[in-house]
Amino acid sequence: MALEIENIVNKHESALKKYRGLYIFADSLAIFLILYVLFVLFNMRDLFLMFSAFEPYTGAKYNILGFGIVFETLGLIFLAAAFSLIFTAIRHYRAEKKDAISLLEEQYPVLKERLRTAYDNRDMDNIVVRDLIGGVIIDSKPVKSSSFLDRRKLAKDLCVIVFTVSLLAYVAGTGYQTTFSPTDLNEVIEKIPLISDSNTDLYPVEENGGTSNNESQEGLFGEPAVIVVEGTEVDLTIPPGSGQGFTSQEEGEQMNESFTQSGLVNPEAVASQAYYENLPEGYRSVIQSYFEGLAEEGLAEK
Repeated sequence: MALEIENIVNKHESALKKYRGLYIFADSLAIFLILYVLFVLFNMRDLFLMFSAFEPYTGAKYNILGFGIVFETLGLIFLAAAFSLIFTAIRHYRAEKKDAISLLEEQYPVLKERLRTAYDNRDMDNIVVRDLIGGVIIDSKPVKSSSFLDRRKLAKDLCVIVFTVSLLAYVAGTGYQTTFSPTDLNEVIEKIPLISDSNTDLYPVEENGGTSNNESQEGLFGEPAVIVVEGTEVDLTIPPGSGQGFTSQEEGEQMNESFTQSGLVNPEAVASQAYYENLPEGYRSVIQSYFEGLAEEGLAEK
């Protein structure tokens, strides 16, 4: 008798698992079709044009089961399938799950408490348990596993599937689509202050190394370096693009000297000829001693 009641419970439990798998499949298929129809109607295929990683694949066709499918269509199918699995998993994970015994006792009040008690004490051998198990077996014979099937739930999923398939066939036949496109979001993003103003200080680089910004770039290198020699201020700055160190901003004749390769010399720091030629007359010795002192301090720190 104990084996018989175990077989009854296991049979209903197996049928219940099959029905739950059917619910999951129907829900995931319905959600997938809904998402895919929405993606097609709202031109979500343009989403792949917004990412440079997908540009080499856009427009490419792939032969699958004898049908040429565009890359964008495959992408929409993949996205719809991924989202449908996620939504279905969340929905069924949070759903209340009852075992076969609870459902049997809920739908057949004559088995309430008796079925659970008989199943829990099936290994005991006494007259009371045998009488209880015998009565439960007799009362559970009219029970059919099909009574666990939620036909209303399946009917809802079936209606959604039929409707979405019909709508998808209409869209494929007529080519109907809305005017909305994900690329329209670029205009919305540009109107957001924090995003639209983030690149206002960036200008394209021109061929001559400058930028297209016509505004004054004074102060770009900070405060000018000024030294006082015998009561006279000398402005020493680093002009952009200059590789000759500090130079005086006094105007003079431009010298165009050709490059001459030097021979082998002692590997010590030597002064550049162009450096001294650009120093103002009368201040060379002072400036030279100033930078020589800085060089000595740097060597002492090392």
